[in-house]
Amino acid sequence: MDRMEIVKELLSCACQSVWQLICQQLNYIREHEENDQTMQRELDFLRSQEKDISAKLNAGNLRHGKRPREEVTNWLKNLEEIECDVNSLGSGDAQFWLNYYSRLKRSKKTVQILHRVRDLQARGNSFSQSEDIFIDSLPETSSSLPATTLHGTSAERKKEEILQCIMDPEVGKIGVYGMGGVGKTTIMRQIYNQLKEKKDDFDIVMWVTVSRDFELAKLQGTIAEQLRCSFSSDETSSRAVKLCEALRRRRNFVIILDDIWDVVSLQNVGIPEDGNGSKVVWTTRFMDICNSMESQKEIKIEGLTNEEAWSLFKEKVGGEDIISLEIKPTAEQVARECGGLPLALITVGCALRKEKQLPVWRNALHELKTSSTDQIKGMTKYVFGSLKFSYDRLSSDTIRACFLYCVLYPEDSEISVDELIEYWMADGLINEERSIQTEKDKGHAYLKELKEASMIESINNDKCVRMHDLIRDLAINITREQFMVKGGLQLKESPTEEEWVESLQRVSLMCNNIKAFKGQPNCPRLSTLLLHRQDRYKIDKQLTFSETFFKHMHNLRVLDISETGIKSLPESLSDLVNLHALILMYCFQLEYLPSLANLHKLRQLKLVALLSLKDLPHGLENLVKLRHLKLRDLNISRRRWGSFPFPSGVLLKMPCLEILVIESCSWTLCYGSNANAEDSSTIGEIIRLKKLTKVLVEFADVLAFNSFTNKARESELLRNLDYFLFTLSYKYERHIVENESIEKVTLPATANFMEIRGYNFSQLSDIFHWDDLRQLIGCNLEDCKEMNFKGLCKEKAHEETLKNLRKLHIFRCHKLKYLIPNDLLVNNLRNLEEISILICNEMEDIISCEASATMASLPKLKILTLYDLPALTSIYRGKLVCDSLCQIEIQDCPKLKNLPFQMNNVPLGGMSIIVLEEWWKALEWANLQLKELFQPSFFFFFGGKSYQCS
Repeated sequence: MDRMEIVKELLSCACQSVWQLICQQLNYIREHEENDQTMQRELDFLRSQEKDISAKLNAGNLRHGKRPREEVTNWLKNLEEIECDVNSLGSGDAQFWLNYYSRLKRSKKTVQILHRVRDLQARGNSFSQSEDIFIDSLPETSSSLPATTLHGTSAERKKEEILQCIMDPEVGKIGVYGMGGVGKTTIMRQIYNQLKEKKDDFDIVMWVTVSRDFELAKLQGTIAEQLRCSFSSDETSSRAVKLCEALRRRRNFVIILDDIWDVVSLQNVGIPEDGNGSKVVWTTRFMDICNSMESQKEIKIEGLTNEEAWSLFKEKVGGEDIISLEIKPTAEQVARECGGLPLALITVGCALRKEKQLPVWRNALHELKTSSTDQIKGMTKYVFGSLKFSYDRLSSDTIRACFLYCVLYPEDSEISVDELIEYWMADGLINEERSIQTEKDKGHAYLKELKEASMIESINNDKCVRMHDLIRDLAINITREQFMVKGGLQLKESPTEEEWVESLQRVSLMCNNIKAFKGQPNCPRLSTLLLHRQDRYKIDKQLTFSETFFKHMHNLRVLDISETGIKSLPESLSDLVNLHALILMYCFQLEYLPSLANLHKLRQLKLVALLSLKDLPHGLENLVKLRHLKLRDLNISRRRWGSFPFPSGVLLKMPCLEILVIESCSWTLCYGSNANAEDSSTIGEIIRLKKLTKVLVEFADVLAFNSFTNKARESELLRNLDYFLFTLSYKYERHIVENESIEKVTLPATANFMEIRGYNFSQLSDIFHWDDLRQLIGCNLEDCKEMNFKGLCKEKAHEETLKNLRKLHIFRCHKLKYLIPNDLLVNNLRNLEEISILICNEMEDIISCEASATMASLPKLKILTLYDLPALTSIYRGKLVCDSLCQIEIQDCPKLKNLPFQMNNVPLGGMSIIVLEEWWKALEWANLQLKELFQPSFFFFFGGKSYQCS
């Protein structure tokens, strides 16, 4: 082929390509409307697909805790992008040539979108009609339960028998029964933990405590929480349907219902009974409940054999060496009198621990054999005989009274240790000593004796205690004539006047739904009245009292009406002349309080979060014996007495005051109002309260605070303070100083907690002398939004300046870049136990260091909380040794990609790691051993709550 032919061929091909291109462009213009209509039809079909898929996703998540596959998530995201592109097409109605061009351009985009729509339809068809849109359900929400060791081979055999029934495909409902204290719950906890560890046999293993005061809605809520279900209706029948659907979607399950006292309808709860390999196991004291609930297998838990009981008893007494040959025959009889009940053996054994005198042992045996069952209705001689012996053997009537006081709390309650001791003090169970702290110390000693006698158990890191059901039953029977115990029974009506008998000494109606306390109870001996937490989750509902309700309660010493919808209290409150403690907290509707002028014996007054209170009660100047005054979160206007809540001289009429808390009440001590340091000023009044040991008040600025501390030092008040908390806000609020930089905070030597709000500085040494910080235990920095703050200090801190600091809390300090310089860890912060950093927009590092740094240590750090730190990239860039760390909570820290901790073991008390699941899965692990160490005990956030994952 010659050159000309080649050229012609090329020109021909080129012309053909150009002509095809022109035709294609003309088709775009000519078929513009048709393309547009086709795209809209296909897009409508795609939208219908999206609705069906979204409905399935919502149902799966709400009912079964399921999550969409990543393919489905991307499919939905692609649909959103298509919708955005369609909205951006426009209409193109310009003049002819411009219209020609816009139609061409729009038609080409329409065809491109049409192809994407059809591709997305095909992808959606592959999973829209199946369950393939979900990945596996979220991990189970319950963790392993603490369980004591089983005593003896008989308990082990019962455990294996129950396990065999659970694994038997023909058995669906199992009733485990036996008398109180025989060990039913202990065995079932062991089984629960074992099933949790195996994981392969059941899709979910769930533990639910039912207890005597059974509530269907509460039980349903507990199960729903573990299934990740949410309810849109308050109707229990509707809840049952949703629970049943959610459980049926599981492959199989085991639900353990512990401590059933009355028949529970599984159908009404929403637990399916139609097999599929699922199991329901319950524990109860009553065989007839098993029959009524139609159990397919009943297993009775009986006491230990004589040999097992003797072995356990010897262990609790203190070992075989304690029991001499002379004592042994009597001791064996004592053990036999416990009837083989582990709880009885433990309590009696602890009561006789290390006892070596034979007469004491003989007396113990005599008491056990002669205990009368008439006073302990409903329990066998051996059960209550043994437990009552332990009660009788407590060291004093006072200790026994303190033990009985615990029965005022509802069954299975976690009883706050601090609250309980304060009640004991106010009710006169602890004699008034030199100081509140001395009395509290004595209260802790009483608790120690009760714990060692196994009459109560410690929980929640010793912050709370709890009574065993059987021991609580004992206490109820002992106090039947003197106590009215109706806490947590969901009562809607107050007791009748006939129930308020003259012999009553203590009454608990806490945690009920009572709307009105009526009548005029005649209870001249009543000393404690606990009415708090009425409709505790609906405290906006109004609660009322009859005007004469308190008329005949002249000996009342403790009155708690917290967390109720009370709007006003009757005038008869003023007649409670022997009242020692008046506690009113979180009564948001309370507007009016009667006069307190007659309450000359009042020792404790707590007014907290009374957001509607119009004025402080009349007669505060008459509270001459007040020792503890707490005013917090009150919105009372300043108009009457200016910047502080009291008229001049009121505090001086409270010479016994030891604890003074006035916080978040819009009242601050100001320099200007106290510049002359007159004794009649508020600062002067506080300084003259010589018995103060704890002070929490708010100062407007540095000058006001220094004025107080200087005068307090002169008056030697600071010598008595063992706890001093102050807050400092908005520097020089009412005073102009030419050179503000020279003014430093004069921190008292006794101040161990410091809180600064709204104060802007570069480092602590700008406002404090280093030596003043040596005694600090806690440090809070809040709302210092504008400070140029790059760390606690720029230079290396003085030797051991912050050696005692235990808690460090930072909140809304937005220009904070990092918190702790690496140098500060060398001789400081060795006792730091808790770090919490919340909502700091520019925080980059918790501990700053040079790039070459490899290892640092916070040996006592237990709790680390990081929340809403968008710029945070590291906790520490090297390895951080934290062998005491037991709680980590991290939320909204998207740039934090790794954890620097080096730990050898999880602390003995266990560990909790509370994070978002997506964040946890995206972590980069330089140390895989750390991941394995953390994995068994971390939590996910879900719906505002956290759930442990196995």
